[in-house]
Amino acid sequence: MKEPLDREIRHEVTVAAQLESIPHLVDFVSSYAREMAFDGKRIEEIRLALEEALGNIIRFACPTGDERIRLCCDAHEMGALVVDIVDSGVPFNMLAVSTFPEVAGDSEDPALLPSTKTMKKVVKNIEYRRDGDNKTNILAWIVSK
Repeated sequence: MKEPLDREIRHEVTVAAQLESIPHLVDFVSSYAREMAFDGKRIEEIRLALEEALGNIIRFACPTGDERIRLCCDAHEMGALVVDIVDSGVPFNMLAVSTFPEVAGDSEDPALLPSTKTMKKVVKNIEYRRDGDNKTNILAWIVSK
């Protein structure tokens, strides 16, 4: 996957990592996808995947609400939407946690584990990395039309 944060970012927004911020972030990405001529059905799929990802980030990586989430959107040269979700929370790879539930702790209640079902269905190209220097989690998506 191309390193999305190494490019010049065209659109970005930073907000408090709180549940109340999710609608604003989802609208931000949806507007950008609309500008890129994504159809309404695809935009709704992206909205649902983003709500799931942001909910996981806020619940598991940023539980105090003092952390920040930065969303960066860009257009890939092949017409895909590139979304980088950067948070200042504790290290949290939701892609691995959903594969290996034991990473999330001793809870046997599936409701207490992060869900990635919608995100993985909608976004075929997802990558997680931890930037140790900046102490941030980066969830990078490339979303095709």
